[in-house]
Amino acid sequence: MTKIHELIEDFKLNQEILGREKKYVDLCMFRLFRWEKFTVNQLGVTEAEEVNQLHIKRFIQDRQRAGREVNRTINNNIATLKVFFQYLVNEEFIDEQSNPMRRIKNLKEEKTVIVTFNDDEVSRIINDLKEETYSNVRDKLILIMLFDTGIRVSELCNIKNDDIARRHILIHGKGSKQRLVYISTIMRKYMRKYEALRKERFKRRLQDEIEDYYFLDQSAVRLSRSRINKILKEHCSNAGVRNEVRCSPHDCRHYFAQKQLKNGIDIYSLSRLMGHFDTQITSKYLRGLEQEDILQIGRLHSPLNGVKIKQGSIQSLKQ
Repeated sequence: MTKIHELIEDFKLNQEILGREKKYVDLCMFRLFRWEKFTVNQLGVTEAEEVNQLHIKRFIQDRQRAGREVNRTINNNIATLKVFFQYLVNEEFIDEQSNPMRRIKNLKEEKTVIVTFNDDEVSRIINDLKEETYSNVRDKLILIMLFDTGIRVSELCNIKNDDIARRHILIHGKGSKQRLVYISTIMRKYMRKYEALRKERFKRRLQDEIEDYYFLDQSAVRLSRSRINKILKEHCSNAGVRNEVRCSPHDCRHYFAQKQLKNGIDIYSLSRLMGHFDTQITSKYLRGLEQEDILQIGRLHSPLNGVKIKQGSIQSLKQ
């Protein structure tokens, strides 16, 4: 018999060895330790081998009764527990038949409509920055890149100089997966401006005093996620963005997805650009489109567009 706490620590070590992002590992630990606390204190179960399906259902019920979490959040806890117990099966701490998560199903989620920026708001946010200083040009490029590529804020922070090519950027995504995103004309223009100002600003620094990341603060150190959040919030406030838009970097990702869909991109290509492993994840962005947007996409991509069809004369139609 093995204590739950010990196996959670073992699971954490394994996730770190696999190169999982710190944010992901920390979130898993938060969920698992909260589940362990309930299981030990409320159910009196301390050994992983003793956990059964009923214990898991009791935990789910407890989260529902607490009333502070929507079904989607509870489903995230279920997903973490499934990963944890599958790890225990793989490492032979428990056998497959004893896996308490085997028949646990996700709760039904309410499908919410994603509200994101409109074109006018994006224009005001980006144009709020005056191109006078190193910081302003850098911040303007950051905003352009978030809106124009849909990359995650963590991915943006982790871009290194060697990841930049003439026509694309190599992105290091979730789960150590890599993908390419394009460099548009407007992005290339501001990248050149930023790179020239960065070179001038740090020309007197020794090379080993400058971190090898693309976006640097005033001290030649990689920009943090919190700093980028702050940049976006500040310019959203100045631009008078609607209250229902959260103004987080992830909302830039929502804008990118919905704009690409409005412009007629297919779900598969969009999922590749966004770094989704499943088109089901990408399809949720369709919920934010108006019915007229969907109809317009259909018109643009009608199967008979470009097909030559002979039309009879008005006279022949009357006969």
